[in-house]
Amino acid sequence: MMVAELGLPRPLTAELLHRHMETVRGKKIVVHSAPPRMLAAGLCGLWIAVTGESFERIHHAPTTSLVHRQQFINHEFGHMILNQEQELLSPEQIALLAPLIPLDAIAHALARSRFTDEQEALAEAIGDRLALIILSDGPEIALGLRTGFGQVL
Repeated sequence: MMVAELGLPRPLTAELLHRHMETVRGKKIVVHSAPPRMLAAGLCGLWIAVTGESFERIHHAPTTSLVHRQQFINHEFGHMILNQEQELLSPEQIALLAPLIPLDAIAHALARSRFTDEQEALAEAIGDRLALIILSDGPEIALGLRTGFGQVL
């Protein structure tokens, strides 16, 4: 399912996008900053589902920029939209997320450091498209202001 087929609510905001993705996925999506161990392992974004939990998680590198934070989230939404398969994490990989998930959890995840360049490029392109929709639907455009994503893209 690609962006045009998502039936996104308009005007689109980051909050509406999050809620819409929860509807598409059929479960709650919880977003958190990544723990230090995950960052030390070289991961800047992660989409994870733990067996037995009724929600999915997105972890992103900490940032003070709301635009940067949203782009991390949009990128993970891109992987979801592409309906990419998650893989089973090893106990060592699960330990990177402690104490966020139990060490004995069975977790499936997509971690940014494991994708082919093509998969990453597609997820990033979808994330960029979502960012542009949010920008074009935002009140700043009506006022002629270029802030946030407009300064970046």
